[in-house]
Amino acid sequence: MNARWAGAVAASAGLLVVQTARAEPARTNEPTPPAAAAPGRIGGRLHLALRTGFGLPIGKYADVQALAGVRDDDNAVHDDTYGVIPIWIDAGYRLTDRVLLGAYFMFGVVLPKTAPADNPLGGGCPEGFDCFATGVRFGVQAQYSFAPEAPLDPWLGVALGYERVGTELEGEVFSIPFEASTHYSGPDLLQIQGGVDFRTGELFAIGPFASASAMQYTSCSLELAGEESRCELEDGGWHGWLVLGVRGVVEL
Repeated sequence: MNARWAGAVAASAGLLVVQTARAEPARTNEPTPPAAAAPGRIGGRLHLALRTGFGLPIGKYADVQALAGVRDDDNAVHDDTYGVIPIWIDAGYRLTDRVLLGAYFMFGVVLPKTAPADNPLGGGCPEGFDCFATGVRFGVQAQYSFAPEAPLDPWLGVALGYERVGTELEGEVFSIPFEASTHYSGPDLLQIQGGVDFRTGELFAIGPFASASAMQYTSCSLELAGEESRCELEDGGWHGWLVLGVRGVVEL
């Protein structure tokens, strides 16, 4: 009897070990804790973006401007234009999930105002003339994302660059054809940007943005009757653009 009991006990112990061993693999099928999940967006990605909107002019060309021998102390940029419609392209590389370094290029269609008939030199396009103005801005930028893995990601950025604006005028003066063009250029010394990205997928996002810049024209020229002459910008002067719009992003 004792041998039989001993055999039964040994058999039961062996069965228990087998059942325990069979049950062990089932533990590996448990769900992975949320903390171990891979992040939705990481560094090492190519960042491409397209922006558009509307830019409002701020400031003036210079404290004192001498163009074609005429000195002008009142030469605010908003006297000449309602604003600009930009086509803005960003290209960069996301070093981490939060930090982005890159470059930007912007082409803008400037919307000129019409000068009053009683003051054709008071700013804007002279009445009866056809005027067309465009601007180009380019430079480098850095951006910081506050919630890169969230569906709603606020961000801030800074940029430095260069601006060039040109205007073409065509018309008649006393029935004589008249053509002229002006060009202004200078550094974009500081540009502050910010916005919110609404993530529509792992690679795509869209959202509003705003940017404000502090700029200074350092050179200008006037071409009249095929002859180009320099104009003078005395005592500097500050201007800029407040741009409001929407940005679409793809990250590869």
